[in-house]
Amino acid sequence: MNEEEWLTCVDPSRLAYSGIKSSDRQWRLAVCACARRIWALMEDERSRRAIEASEHVADGLVPAHTLTSITDDAEKAWYEISRKYEDGAERAAAATAFYVSGLNCYPNSVSNAMGAGTEAVPESAEAERLVQVSVIRDIFGNPFRPVVFSASWRTDTVVSLAQQMYESRDFGAMPILADALQDAGCNNDDILTHCRTPGEHVRGCWVVDLVLGKE
Repeated sequence: MNEEEWLTCVDPSRLAYSGIKSSDRQWRLAVCACARRIWALMEDERSRRAIEASEHVADGLVPAHTLTSITDDAEKAWYEISRKYEDGAERAAAATAFYVSGLNCYPNSVSNAMGAGTEAVPESAEAERLVQVSVIRDIFGNPFRPVVFSASWRTDTVVSLAQQMYESRDFGAMPILADALQDAGCNNDDILTHCRTPGEHVRGCWVVDLVLGKE
């Protein structure tokens, strides 16, 4: 996949198979963010625990091998929900949680998770795919044009704003982060524009990650 295709693609599965340089953490946070959009459809706590556990692995709070039993539980929940709802939205949501909690975020797992997420909202599947693409771009930015982040821009205010948004999952302060970065001397248009442009921002947002020194 080239830069133009990355910037114009509207299919999350194609982005998953793009072959760009990435980390398991980034894709794990991407699928978790999309899964949280259908959180209300997950009526089994095992499904919700699977998403939370996957996030903990992404954040380095627990080792990946701890997902083994949690993934098994999520799969059991999926089967039980499938028997109850057959092809309903709840079944698709449970499937999403199962795929999200895998030990590795291979392209196939990412694609399956994204696909199941859209199946959970069939009335707006196309719109959901566009949101998923937006989430992926929020996390990866433009991988063909990596941004060099100056350590001098990490003022106490900048770091505090980024940390608060990351922990709360409330990214409403992104424009304020742009102002703080500018005050710190940041003049990178890609960074400032990303902060000030309306759209999806989630854990793993590439600008917030740069501020916090996450990879």
